[in-house]
Amino acid sequence: MSIRDVIASYGRCCLHAEFFDRFYEIFQASDPVIRPMFARTNFAKQKSLLREGVSMLLMHVEGKPVGTACLDRIAETHRPGRMNVTPQLYEHWITSLVNTVKEFDVQCTPEVEAEWRKALHAGVHYLMMQGAKSA
Repeated sequence: MSIRDVIASYGRCCLHAEFFDRFYEIFQASDPVIRPMFARTNFAKQKSLLREGVSMLLMHVEGKPVGTACLDRIAETHRPGRMNVTPQLYEHWITSLVNTVKEFDVQCTPEVEAEWRKALHAGVHYLMMQGAKSA
């Protein structure tokens, strides 16, 4: 198992138009503080940003500079003092994304799920470290 398995899984998920809608349903239901954070959100735009953001996170984990550059921008907007995304909220995000993947990717084995969690934790760790630097 490798990051390539996660990228293939993500590709299968992105074939389903409702994947990102379902993610936001799961994510917003995961903690009462999350839904108000999206009260004035343009979800068409937000889903596009999520699609790109996950792609860039996976590229970062792959070691591609374009992914890292994008994560640097995300870290700046999500840092303390801006969107105030806490470690707990990132954990909800990871869990919600993995649960959505499991619903949409019929090839998501326990091994693929473990690789997803590993990749997402690595990307989120980077976001938190970069966000703390610029806070």
